[in-house]
Amino acid sequence: MIKKELGQEIRKLRTARGFTQETFSKACGLDRTYIADVELGKRNISIENIDKIAKGLQITLPELFKFNSPIQKTIILNINGEQFILESDTELTMDKKNYIEAICETMYDESNEWYEDIYDMSPYDIAELFEKTVKEEVGITVTFKAIDLEVSILED
Repeated sequence: MIKKELGQEIRKLRTARGFTQETFSKACGLDRTYIADVELGKRNISIENIDKIAKGLQITLPELFKFNSPIQKTIILNINGEQFILESDTELTMDKKNYIEAICETMYDESNEWYEDIYDMSPYDIAELFEKTVKEEVGITVTFKAIDLEVSILED
């Protein structure tokens, strides 16, 4: 199973960098048919060859095995002092999280059309506005949930 996943990751990274199997095999110092078999999950691969492939892709070994890390689909965002739970059915990388957070922060910018109204809106209305904006700007469907924390102090 890991051979197939690793092969798919290598192919994805190779094509994203504009390499053909031929040009990539030269960059790695490995045979093109070997690269093809690795990408199809048909070959066992030594650590030395994994290292050559990572160097050819100009990434570290941990970056090459990133495909095996869990996908984060729920995160907490802090936006203008309010906390929201953000849920998505797609992967939420740190870059996407930061981008979404920045988009939502701009809603509080004086130059934004929502600036006058946003301070009068409930956290639930703001969450709905954020969902719509993220869909338009990022192209992913997310659910924002306002976090209401109420603290009580009990005295003995």
